[in-house]
Amino acid sequence: MNRKKNKPENNNPEPRPGDRSPIPGGELICEELRQGGSDTARRLAKRLGVAKADYKDFRARLYTLQEEGLLVRVPSESSGKWELPERTPLRVGRLQLDRRGSGFFRPADSSEDDIFIRSSHLEDAFPGDLVLLRLTSAARGDRLGEGRIVEVIERGRKLLRGTFWKGKEGGLVACDDPRMPSDVFISQDGIKGLEDGGRVLVRLTTGSRGRFPYGEVTLVLTNEDSLEADFEVVRAEFDLPVEHGKGVVEEAAALPAVKDGEAWPDRRDLRQLRTFTIDPKDARDFDDAVSLEQLAGGKLRLGVHIADVSHYVQPGSLIDQSAEFRGTSIYLPGRVIPMLPERLANDLCSLRPDEDRLVKTAFLTFSGSGELLETEICRSVIRSHRRFTYGEALAILDSLEGKEVDSAELPPDREEYEEILARMAFLRDSLKDARTRRGALFLDLPQLKIRVSENGEVEGVDREQGDPAHSLIEEFMLAANEAVARYLIDQDLSILARVHPAPTDEKLADFRELLGALGFELRARPEVGDLQRLVDQVAGGPLAVTVQIGLLRTMGHAEYTPKADLHYALSTTAYCHFTSPIRRYPDLVVHQVLEEHLKGLDGGRGMTSARRAHWSQKVDGVAPHACKTERRAEDAERAMQAAALIRFLSPRLGDEMGGSIISIHAFGFFVRLDEIPIEGLVPVATLSAYYEFDPSTQTLEPAGKARGQGKGRGRSGGKGRSRGRGKGGRSGAPSFRPGQRVRVKLTELNSSSRQISFELAR
Repeated sequence: MNRKKNKPENNNPEPRPGDRSPIPGGELICEELRQGGSDTARRLAKRLGVAKADYKDFRARLYTLQEEGLLVRVPSESSGKWELPERTPLRVGRLQLDRRGSGFFRPADSSEDDIFIRSSHLEDAFPGDLVLLRLTSAARGDRLGEGRIVEVIERGRKLLRGTFWKGKEGGLVACDDPRMPSDVFISQDGIKGLEDGGRVLVRLTTGSRGRFPYGEVTLVLTNEDSLEADFEVVRAEFDLPVEHGKGVVEEAAALPAVKDGEAWPDRRDLRQLRTFTIDPKDARDFDDAVSLEQLAGGKLRLGVHIADVSHYVQPGSLIDQSAEFRGTSIYLPGRVIPMLPERLANDLCSLRPDEDRLVKTAFLTFSGSGELLETEICRSVIRSHRRFTYGEALAILDSLEGKEVDSAELPPDREEYEEILARMAFLRDSLKDARTRRGALFLDLPQLKIRVSENGEVEGVDREQGDPAHSLIEEFMLAANEAVARYLIDQDLSILARVHPAPTDEKLADFRELLGALGFELRARPEVGDLQRLVDQVAGGPLAVTVQIGLLRTMGHAEYTPKADLHYALSTTAYCHFTSPIRRYPDLVVHQVLEEHLKGLDGGRGMTSARRAHWSQKVDGVAPHACKTERRAEDAERAMQAAALIRFLSPRLGDEMGGSIISIHAFGFFVRLDEIPIEGLVPVATLSAYYEFDPSTQTLEPAGKARGQGKGRGRSGGKGRSRGRGKGGRSGAPSFRPGQRVRVKLTELNSSSRQISFELAR
């Protein structure tokens, strides 16, 4: 136990010997090329004084800089030389294709315009590939520059679905997606067991046979008309680690259970403290419980009790290595891929009511105005008194505010918990007010929740909006995460911090353009408070969703780092993840650090300098991998959600629906529906006139109308003029702008690209 006062698979790298040189940063490498000219990787390393032992890492740094658009490797018959892009006609970026088979090259340097590529100049590149392009003609007026693909640097991750056909020297896979420029060639040694007409999933590899890129079959598809088949595709596409290894399961099975009433002399006994959980109705594990005590002087002591996973998962154990490799649990429609074995996630570390459980407790003492006065972190044992669903808690909170509530929703023991929930609601509001005053950002966009039946069919799509019960738990978890982060910093312990960078000037400029088109202004260097005032200004109005989605796209991605830094959206410089060690490995690492620290304090020793160095090295290695696995989980969740949505919407093809335009591009505009919070594209090719994208007003205007009004290419890319389809011509053709209300017809559900497309309802 420790108290302090507040002011009002193992991927660990080996230790590097002290005499090894640091790898030069991107700016230093670019400056060396600028001053000394292009060179091979090995000679460039010598010029920069890179040690031989570090050459492999240095070479990897060059390729990373190329992916970012800062360098290019000039291809040649011998070893290619590295050069600055601006001194060559070469560029690095991603390829996109339109419906007519032409390509658009999106440079890695986002300040540059897109480049048009004719279908005859695509070579063996596929959409999503990272490619090297040679610029053949510069942009002029409203015409994009043109180029041709020189080579494919890296294939996109996406797998392709198609039909296999045997040939004399191998086979070809005809892709389902008509936008793919060619079939995929499968070599003779990769077609064993495949039959003509068989449905397969293929991954592109390096090289090509003529115009056909090489590929390998990763999955033979069966029973495609099911959500289970969609899962198998997503599983293969993102290489998801579904089953736990035998050794991990056995190690978990051998862990001893906590016996009710057992003595725990080295832990704080909180079994008499009224604690309870509040979770979704369909939750399977309960890893956080809360308590609240009224203290003298109007103070409130909040207890956030988190399942003590670190008691069971020792650093370096098989379970620990597996959890680090997985990084996070993955939540897909109808299933969960857990980070930890079921024995832990749904048993030993699940805070079920009326059962003794081991936890780490963060006691936070607040003043009546929500100011944090004291933090205490301890190892403890609790006994949850009640499991609330969000619906039950919300019904009690609403009834306390005098709102009309269905009596069937109120639990029979509500009177026993009314007082404590009322105090919790008061504290929640105080914490939220305090975050508002310091400049935190609050968005309120509805989320999708897809309901899947027991037989694996999508049976409904729900709109989930924030409510007082959800926000109560959210505020308490945020407070605990921040308090633990500050505790780790004050105790000079290693921290796996959660940071969120401020938006870049370029993204803010794009957002400012969108706001200008909607009639709003935003100063050049806005603070978080400026953005929140903007969100509040449009709240409840027709532009609320458009503005909030635009703002979300302006935000950077939060990441894990081994050093605390700014979390822009929360407006704090100290934040970590502590509250979900069952499902996030960074939380588990924080618990492991605290476990060793608290045990050391109880023994009067503290953590030794050698162990502090160990944990410092540990978080250095965990942070980048945790970011990578988090992104993989997010991408897989989006892909599976899209697949489930397409199944849900398939009976509604041809239906008309209302929505709002949320973003405009040269290739069309995206509409977010009112009925279901999903987005789909209205391609410009489906419009009945020729249209031009005007980036200064973020509008699509009928050709001719926009002339002389700032037309041109926007950073979003695409041609200045986009050809429509049909006989409508210019006469009477409407303009399109963000926030505009439209009625659309659902016209296409592409399961291969997981895209939803609309046409304007006529």
